[in-house]
Amino acid sequence: MKKATIALVIILLSISFNAKSAEITGGLIFPDFQLGKVYFKNTSIIDAYLNYHIVNKQMIFKNKDEVLALGLVQTVDSIVISGRVFVYHEDEEFLEKIPVGKGFVYIQYIATLLTKSKEAGFGGYSQLSNTKSLSSLSDNGESGGRVELTAKELLDAKISTTFWIKNKNNFSKLTSKNQVLNTFSKNKALIQSYFDTHKVNFEILSDVKDLFTYCYSL
Repeated sequence: MKKATIALVIILLSISFNAKSAEITGGLIFPDFQLGKVYFKNTSIIDAYLNYHIVNKQMIFKNKDEVLALGLVQTVDSIVISGRVFVYHEDEEFLEKIPVGKGFVYIQYIATLLTKSKEAGFGGYSQLSNTKSLSSLSDNGESGGRVELTAKELLDAKISTTFWIKNKNNFSKLTSKNQVLNTFSKNKALIQSYFDTHKVNFEILSDVKDLFTYCYSL
C-alpha cells in the first residue's frame, strides 16, 4: 500500500462543508476531530483528522481552519477513526461496521435536527416557544447536503440507530424479530428459542450484538 499524494487529498476532499449562520451542537459521531485513516479501493491511504456528521451524512475532514467533506466516496473501501470502522453504503452515507462473532453488524446513524433557541440581543440565545424538528435536510429547502438557516439558531440533534447486515453485496435492515427470523431462516427454530429466552431491544447495541453473535455462531 502507498500513501496518497497531497494532490489526491485536495481532489478527494474538495467539497465545502457549511452550516451557515448556525452552531451545530449535536449530530457528530465524535466530540471533536480524531486522527484516522481513509483506505481507498486502489490501496491508497490518507491520514486525516476526521469526524462523521450524521445530520448531513458526510464524512468531514479538518484542514487547518477549513472543514471539508470527503468527495468521491464510492472510491473509499473503509475509514478507521479511533479504532472504529466506517464503510460506504449509498447516497454518500457511511455505516459503522462492528464485528459480531463470525460476522458483522452495520450501524446506520440517523439524526433529527432540533432547533433549541434563536439569537437574542447582545449575542445571547433565547428559547423558542416551539421546537422545530427537521426529519431531513430537504425539509429545510436546501439541496446539496448543507444546512442553511434564515436566522441564527442554536441546533441540537436527536440521534437514533438502525442495524443492518450484509449478505454478499446487499444490505438487509434488521429491526424486528420477524426480519431476523426470515434472514436466518435455516436456523429459524433455534433463533426463535433465543428470542423466547432473551429480551432483545433493537435500539440497544449490546442486545443487537449478542443476538447476531448467536445467529452467526449457528
